[in-house]
Amino acid sequence: MVNSKFLKKIMVVGEKSVLQQMTKYVDMASTSATLLKEMFSTEDGKKEQINERIKQIEKDADELSMSMRQQITGGAISSNLMDDLITLVETCDDLLDKSYYISREIKRVHENAHKFDESSREVMRKGYVVFGRMADYTLEALKDVETVLASRDTKLLADARARIEVIEEKVDDLKDNLIDELYNSADTLPYIIFIHLTELVHKLDDLLDDCEDISDLVHTIDLSITR
Repeated sequence: MVNSKFLKKIMVVGEKSVLQQMTKYVDMASTSATLLKEMFSTEDGKKEQINERIKQIEKDADELSMSMRQQITGGAISSNLMDDLITLVETCDDLLDKSYYISREIKRVHENAHKFDESSREVMRKGYVVFGRMADYTLEALKDVETVLASRDTKLLADARARIEVIEEKVDDLKDNLIDELYNSADTLPYIIFIHLTELVHKLDDLLDDCEDISDLVHTIDLSITR
């Protein structure tokens, strides 16, 4: 008869393998964040091309998520961890969904930029500069997310989680400062630009929230695995 310790060892191997495979999301999210940064700085029709590239990455992430769910529910995974792992997959996938949403909104506004006066376009450019900084922070946090997913060293995990939290707080400050500026200019800004910038700054902040949520979920899963 196979003993319980051996069965647990098999399950731990399965769970660690799933976490390792989820680093694929980090690669996709990092590529999307880099492309978003390019969208924030380019002024020409490249925005449409970049949007299509991010759209394809989002589709690839959906396919990965379907495969991961099948692996989790059909493999040697502890039943009490299935829910956490499925939630982890959904949170990782959400990084790509949000990135595509942001790129699509940039494309839409870019297609109508000729309708706004120069002062309004200048406000949008300044907002995009802030978004570029937020994208840089996202890329920084994603490096720590990769560490969280790939490593089972308790100290490395704790250090990476702490760094993600610090980065998230910095992004919160950028978000709050930009929103304050937008509200101060609300009387003179076209409604579309006001809504565009306020929605996107929240979505970019959400990317960091997802990074933090991923690190918290992995911490919970890691505690269950190592008990």
